[in-house]
Amino acid sequence: MARPRTFDEEAILDRAILLFWRKGYEATAMSDLVGELGLGRSSIYAAFGDKHQLFVRALTRYLDRQDALLATALDADGPALGQLRDLLGRLLAADAACGPAGCFSVNSIAELLPHDGEVARLAQRSLSLAEEAFTRQLERAARDGELSEAITPHSGAQLLLTLVQGVQIIRKADPDPARATACLDSAFALLAGKATPVEPVGAQVSAGPPVG
Repeated sequence: MARPRTFDEEAILDRAILLFWRKGYEATAMSDLVGELGLGRSSIYAAFGDKHQLFVRALTRYLDRQDALLATALDADGPALGQLRDLLGRLLAADAACGPAGCFSVNSIAELLPHDGEVARLAQRSLSLAEEAFTRQLERAARDGELSEAITPHSGAQLLLTLVQGVQIIRKADPDPARATACLDSAFALLAGKATPVEPVGAQVSAGPPVG
């Protein structure tokens, strides 16, 4: 009879996320995982498979959290554009709080695509869910008269998704948070068809738990 596991798999996955996030996939050796997770090689293989399988499970857990935030952070109350501006500001602030490591999902895309099919499928699903959430919010903005008539909700969602992903890459070279803020201000002024930025609905953009 196999012995029952004496460790919390979810807690182990959270520690694996932080290690892969900090070092990247290729630079993380099995010895690093043994030291960080506090498990022997045989226990890691038995519970999670090889390094790649563990990485996929860690990335899946990370993306599931991000998808859950997008599904619950936007609602029908308050200005649609301001609410979306606040959400994106919080996402970028949360990743900035993690220092030079940046965004785990963006890092994974940059390092492993297009050659890793499993990671590609995870990334494509997450990006698609984000685009759908942004599109729904911009459809509400259009109904409420907030969205410029020159921009469709779908094209606006594509613009925001590309902007956020690009900001994550650029700030590895230029971590000044003012750049991200200026980019969001410009994008939302464009979406609103105004010369002045759209104010986020939150009184203060704060860095929450890492989700980007």
